[in-house]
Amino acid sequence: MDAVKLLLPEIIVSLCGLIILTERIFTKADPQRKDAAWFGVGGLLLAGIFAAKLFGVNQTAFYGSYRVDDLAVFFKLVAIVAAGMTLLFAPDFLVRKGVKSGDFASVVLFAAAGMMLLPSALDFITLYIALELISVSFYVLLALQRGEVRPAEAGLKYLLLSGLASAVLLYGMSLIYGLTGSTYLTAIRQAFSTGEWPVLSGVGCLLILAGLGFKIYVVPFHMWAPDVYEGGPSPAVAFLATGSSAASLAAVLRLFGETFAGLSGVWLPLLVILALITVAIGNILALPQTNIKRLLAYSSIAHAGYILLAVVARSGLGTAAVMYYSLLYAVSTVTAFAVISAFADFTAGGETSAFAGLNRRAPFLTFVMVIALASLAGVPPLAGFMAKFAVFAAAVQAGYVVIAAIALLLSVISIYYYFQVIKVMYVDEPAETTPITYGWGTQAALLLGLAGVILLGLFPGPLLRLAQVAAGFARF
Repeated sequence: MDAVKLLLPEIIVSLCGLIILTERIFTKADPQRKDAAWFGVGGLLLAGIFAAKLFGVNQTAFYGSYRVDDLAVFFKLVAIVAAGMTLLFAPDFLVRKGVKSGDFASVVLFAAAGMMLLPSALDFITLYIALELISVSFYVLLALQRGEVRPAEAGLKYLLLSGLASAVLLYGMSLIYGLTGSTYLTAIRQAFSTGEWPVLSGVGCLLILAGLGFKIYVVPFHMWAPDVYEGGPSPAVAFLATGSSAASLAAVLRLFGETFAGLSGVWLPLLVILALITVAIGNILALPQTNIKRLLAYSSIAHAGYILLAVVARSGLGTAAVMYYSLLYAVSTVTAFAVISAFADFTAGGETSAFAGLNRRAPFLTFVMVIALASLAGVPPLAGFMAKFAVFAAAVQAGYVVIAAIALLLSVISIYYYFQVIKVMYVDEPAETTPITYGWGTQAALLLGLAGVILLGLFPGPLLRLAQVAAGFARF
């Protein structure tokens, strides 16, 4: 197959972003226009069709630096789903905030292109470029509300800490390159699979883990998440919480499932400990939160810990669980942020108390929020329950019975803080009774999210089987 065909989904998404950006440069766009976002959704849908056609393909291109296999295609589709749902509800939020949707849509598409490129990266250079394309895009997205202090602060914090994480990651890569003489992941794996290696190889591996740990909220590299979630625009945070972390997890699977398998004695015990600490810190610190976006930030940290339990399982079931969890978490989280975006002009800075009695002002929005939060809590028969079941099953199968049991007990804490929000929305008295209004784009995103959370929970078989087939390409 021609190399361009393998890269066609990324090309389509990038071209759509460039078209929107060019149109914005040469025309005076009305802030009320939403057509750029709809054009972006169309481009993502087309890219998704071409990406789905790549299932069953296992080929490398561009001198071995790019690989298309089922694992890569699965994560490309997760990025497309997250970006598409974000672009559906974002225009309603952006219009109210006076931000032109074309600016937002073009940068979302560039970030999505990076997220689609990252799972296919087979050398350090391609991997780093994809990561930086994602990071630079979010520097812009988080600070796009010009003139407002909180988004600017969120963008600056992400810029500074993400830059530090990128430097750590790049230093680790340079150490591995110096020791092996190659930036190609296959060559590095072959090098580490034979003989003893110096201490610096372990140092390089751990530095790479630290750099990627920032992207997926692993403790102690999570410190940026609560402030960025609280201050950033809800659509940008939704995309950051889902698409960026899923793409970074794909890189973790490539690197620590394949490339550094020979160094598992260095990173595996540490990752087991970090997974458990991440689950504990995320759930415990979510309890006192009074801001719903900060609560979801700590919730995301806890979910990162759950996913790491499947990563350390180092099995086909574990890899399938990571992929399965990534998609279901993305759908649930984007749906929750779509509701928060619809409430944005009616709540005081996202404080949970401002959601009091919202069931009386917007029953459908409140119902969708309940389903999304219940899914994140792991309530059966919703999608989140099946995702957690797959993760814990992988951990138990790998022999981490005690670790899985402790994580399961910690996950019970999440039921309290999620249902505390539900109680506020249904039981507490509202401060006002003004009805909540929203556009058809937000309604479409909510319906898609609601259908995904319910149907993927009731009928998990097809998606889980697809993830298990794709996991075979991780080659542990």
